[in-house]
Amino acid sequence: MTPVGLPFSRKMKKEDNIQITINIAGQRIPLTVGFDQQNLVRETERSVDDLYEKWRVKFPRKSMQELLAMIAYQYASFYLSLSRRIDDASREASLIDDELSRLLEESGEES
Repeated sequence: MTPVGLPFSRKMKKEDNIQITINIAGQRIPLTVGFDQQNLVRETERSVDDLYEKWRVKFPRKSMQELLAMIAYQYASFYLSLSRRIDDASREASLIDDELSRLLEESGEES
């Protein structure tokens, strides 16, 4: 099946955008995403919706809005934690690179 509006013979390129609709907690959300990103989008949709269903059972007195706020916080917390770890690793890699460059320069001077 070809995406709407595209000639039958044209193959999708990974930089092409497609329109998809995701469903989280019964809320349909239309998105435009890169063709090569659709699997990641679907995986994210499943992950968030699975967590919503799990927490809906675990916290039956919470409203949909409360559950979605809890999920938003959970993922934002994961994102910020991972971002900090990446920043720390990048700084450490840069320091190591600088030290290696310095050592290589010193060993070149002694030759």
